[in-house]
Amino acid sequence: MSRREHYSCIIGRDADGRIANIELTAESLEGVQRHTRINAGKAPAIASALHEVLRDAGIAGRQWSSKRPIELGQVPGAHAELLLLAVKPLRRADRVTVVAEGVAGMSREEASYWHAKAQRPRGLRALRVLLDGGGRR
Repeated sequence: MSRREHYSCIIGRDADGRIANIELTAESLEGVQRHTRINAGKAPAIASALHEVLRDAGIAGRQWSSKRPIELGQVPGAHAELLLLAVKPLRRADRVTVVAEGVAGMSREEASYWHAKAQRPRGLRALRVLLDGGGRR
């Protein structure tokens, strides 16, 4: 049996069925959990990009709308985690959209590379600069 990181994603919805938050939990090989949560302000803005990542991983539409956690394999889980981590500190809506779409459009290999880089100091900042020029427009 091969050991892999484990990922699950919960799409929280408000009373009207709109996306209210997105939470991703990753469990490392050592059993350490990482939680990344995007709240109401950014969650709707990145929903399309996250949906693209999940759809490419074979996640059916009914799972997307379910209240149950979506279990993800290592590669799509890392891709989804990278997406949430990359947009989490951003404030400007235009930057959130550009970075989210850029991460969603990455190949599996590119997303895996950047996910590994994101664990290092300034790795996420380098990714954001690559995708949107550091917010300078």
